[in-house]
Amino acid sequence: MVLFRAPIQTVVLDRGPDGLGFSIVGGFGSPHGNLPIYIKTVFDRGAAAQSGVLKRGDQIVEVNGKNLSGVSHKEAVSVLKQVTGRVELKVISR
Repeated sequence: MVLFRAPIQTVVLDRGPDGLGFSIVGGFGSPHGNLPIYIKTVFDRGAAAQSGVLKRGDQIVEVNGKNLSGVSHKEAVSVLKQVTGRVELKVISR
C-alpha cells in the first residue's frame, strides 16, 4: 500500500494593521473530534489575502517554529494572536 503525503509548504506573511486575515477551525478536543488546525476563512483584508497563497482547507502545521500538532483550538488561536511582524507558517495545501 502506498500512502500519499502532501508536501509541507512554507508561507511567510507580514502581519500588518489588518492582522493575519484568516480564521481557523479544528484542534485537539474540538466538537468534531481531535482534528488538525485548518484555515476556515481567508478574509478580504489582511496578510493572507495580500499573499494570495493561503486558502480555505489548508492545514497549519507550524507557526514560527511552534508545532500545532495536538494543540487545542484555544491554544492555536493564542499562538496566532501573539505573533507579530514577519510570520512563518508551515502549511499543507489540500
